[in-house]
Amino acid sequence: MKKILTVIAVIALFFVGFGFIFGTHDAAKEDTKKTAEVKKTAAVKNSEKVKTIDVPTLFLHGYSGTKNSMGHMMDRLASNGDATRSLVVSVTPQGAVNVTGDWDKFAKNPLIQVLFEDNKSSLTNQTVWLQNVMLKLKSEYHIPNVNVVGHSMGGVDWTGYLEEVGNKPDFPTVKKFIAIGSPFNGLEIGKDGKTAYDLTETGPATQTERFANFMTNKKVIPATLEVLNIAGDVEDGTKSDTSVSLASALSGKFIFDQVANYKELTFTGKQAQHSKLHENKDVDAAVSDFLWPSS
Repeated sequence: MKKILTVIAVIALFFVGFGFIFGTHDAAKEDTKKTAEVKKTAAVKNSEKVKTIDVPTLFLHGYSGTKNSMGHMMDRLASNGDATRSLVVSVTPQGAVNVTGDWDKFAKNPLIQVLFEDNKSSLTNQTVWLQNVMLKLKSEYHIPNVNVVGHSMGGVDWTGYLEEVGNKPDFPTVKKFIAIGSPFNGLEIGKDGKTAYDLTETGPATQTERFANFMTNKKVIPATLEVLNIAGDVEDGTKSDTSVSLASALSGKFIFDQVANYKELTFTGKQAQHSKLHENKDVDAAVSDFLWPSS
């Protein structure tokens, strides 16, 4: 009998010990699970605290342009929820830069408008003025990267800027560039759609002095740049937007043939007229899709 009781006691002790070990193991597993969940929750909360900083986009008018030239497009992009109106940068004929508005680096896709008080000045002057603008944005607003958009002469100005200081570290890095109806190779338009400046497989049949200079200096343009070149054709037989020929606008492909990404779009019809391109909602959509593909 004593022997039987001893065996029973041993068996009981075995099960008690096993239960203790198993229970401790389960408790440890549960504690580990809870700790992991706490860490995961903390990580999510911390990630929510980290705000993203979007690249601001500068909009520049063309020859004789005003605040309304690109302003309406900027307003539409903001009202659509794609972006946020931010600073307005005015440049005097002497090159002084004046900034108004509030800068919030955490704003969604900030839009910065650039205005030249002398809106009929030379490419040389306007290129220098853009340098002044960019230096101020980097030194005083600590903006390291930008996108840029230019209508007509504005696109030519940005090209001049890129070829002057595109790779210099003192200036913000231009990530994306959109040219809208920009006359890279002059303003000649033929009634029958033909000019001496028509494009061949290797470039324009005839080059203006400005275009030739752009071709000579294009090596300065950052190789990481992405470009969208927009042209207009009102389909009246001239192959133009009434101010800039398709050949002149699309000659940009030869200036930007070494960049990371080059894309061109041609819009047609009455809304593709030169000054209507920046009022065209289809152009708005193309601009938005190119600048902010994930928005």
